[in-house]
Amino acid sequence: AASAWPTPSEAASASPSEELTSPAAASPTAVASPARPIPSPSAASTTEPTPPSIPPKPTDVTFDTQWGEVDRVSEFVDLVEITQTVTWQAPRDEGVEIRVYGVTGCLARPDDPAPGTGGPCLVVNTRLPESIRVLLATAPASAGSVSWSWKTDATCLPPWIADFPDGPQYYAVVLGAYGPSDHSVIFAIAEPGSWYEPTPDEVIC
Repeated sequence: AASAWPTPSEAASASPSEELTSPAAASPTAVASPARPIPSPSAASTTEPTPPSIPPKPTDVTFDTQWGEVDRVSEFVDLVEITQTVTWQAPRDEGVEIRVYGVTGCLARPDDPAPGTGGPCLVVNTRLPESIRVLLATAPASAGSVSWSWKTDATCLPPWIADFPDGPQYYAVVLGAYGPSDHSVIFAIAEPGSWYEPTPDEVIC
């Protein structure tokens, strides 16, 4: 009787197309597709990470300067304690820090102003590189305000709004909100400062 099983030579002669179209290979369970496509490792590796959020610019900002009592140090020197305060309404988020900077130059002052003219030292859309900023104070955004104090000679008021005994003068005050990423921010002007060019007959102490 003839055998029902193929001989080794017959099995070896079967073409690849015949093997792939056998009933087992054509079974739906053998080629079932997944419910949703699975990205390849190469596609997953090119997915861009979500950039960290940057807190918004502080809003409803106010600036205040308080002068303390004058302390007569000598016949020619009077010291006074100055306290400056910046407040803001937003942001107030947890994990956000407010940093207040003094701007160490009167950037908006013209090179050769006319006598008797004046204006602000800082205007909007001015670039503020780190080289012209001095850190004055920091606070959690949730605090809503921050203050700092120092003593200075009150004999003659300077043209700038602050004069640290051991540090640079600053002409304007700005503040920015910083998140955990510490990315760049847009500053809000708390105090633009001012400049004035006296006339020849004016006396500046």
